[in-house]
Amino acid sequence: MTQFKFDINGSKYEVEIKSIDGSIAEVDVNGNLYQVNIEGDGQISAPVARPAAKPTPAAATTPAAKPAATPTAAPAEAAGKGSKTIKAPLPGSVLKVLVEPGTAFKEGDILMVMESMKMENNITAECSGTITKVVAPVGTSVLQDDVLFEHN
Repeated sequence: MTQFKFDINGSKYEVEIKSIDGSIAEVDVNGNLYQVNIEGDGQISAPVARPAAKPTPAAATTPAAKPAATPTAAPAEAAGKGSKTIKAPLPGSVLKVLVEPGTAFKEGDILMVMESMKMENNITAECSGTITKVVAPVGTSVLQDDVLFEHN
């Protein structure tokens, strides 16, 4: 039906509206289907092309809204210069974080345990380094490619 691409705090979201039935829309967000309740008068109109407004300093400091279909999406903040990131290989919820800032790790070490589709998945390091920031703490719901850790 209608497709959109969003970049919210550095996280990429591909959203497709599959169908709309009254005030309920079926929405595909990065391959996950959601039933979304549309608030308001229920009138859906065709999108209108408008020029993008230039951000003002006040708008730049205001936190961006979280995607409606993912109420607890992880904040995927931009990594600092010289920092590298470890991203979620699949959508899910963070069950355990086994490292903290300052922890050295090597390739193959288990850094986190995530639950996805009722299964626990070990998130392992693909290289060696030291954790500089835990971006997705326990209890966070993340989408595929959301930043989990920053490291050097």
